[in-house]
Amino acid sequence: MEMELSIMMKEDKGTIVNTNLPKSALKILIVEDNPVDADLLHRELKKSGISFTAEFVMTREDYEYQLDHFLPDLILSDYSLPTFDGLSAFRIKQSKYPLIPFIIISGSIGEENAVELIKKGVTDYALKDKMYSVIPKIQRALEEVEMRKNKKESERILKLQNEQLFEIAFMQSHQVRRPIASLQGLLSMMNYEKLTDPMNLEVFSRLKVVANEFDAVIHTIVTKTKAIEKLGSEYTSK
Repeated sequence: MEMELSIMMKEDKGTIVNTNLPKSALKILIVEDNPVDADLLHRELKKSGISFTAEFVMTREDYEYQLDHFLPDLILSDYSLPTFDGLSAFRIKQSKYPLIPFIIISGSIGEENAVELIKKGVTDYALKDKMYSVIPKIQRALEEVEMRKNKKESERILKLQNEQLFEIAFMQSHQVRRPIASLQGLLSMMNYEKLTDPMNLEVFSRLKVVANEFDAVIHTIVTKTKAIEKLGSEYTSK
């Protein structure tokens, strides 16, 4: 197969390579059996200024291989192929990589089918005769993914903070209370009327041990508190 605009289609895997790409290029997996439609899509992507590299597949076998090895940031799929279909491609993707946006690009999908696909979780759809609509849909899909990632990260940090707060609360209610109880017990053993009582020396010795234990608990609480503050500041700075 021959493609224009500095792209190559290898007969074995159908790889579309956009030359002179930075490492941060968007990785797009394209499920399409028509080289003309693939070329039109490539032109639209290139015209938008998006820095990308793409893998072109037509079969389920190649799709699953590239899904696991190419690890795309985005999937653009035809709705109907000779031996495969967009809905099956979506379901496979969803079971493995639910966060990857999946956009159906079809010649004649029908409004009813399109609505049903969106209900099933497909990110969006575009018609091949309105290829200009693909880029805004891609941008919106990537923004939504970023929002979901941020939300997931926020939930992860919140969970960590809650776990550490629980540990601090546990320490305050148990580990802090223990040395305080020891201090109270030791002070009650003091002979205040006869300070030279040998028992007082023993009490002072034990008080030192308890004080060190109390200091260690306070140090641990302070360390955990700082860790919570650091988690919050790291997330805010992103």
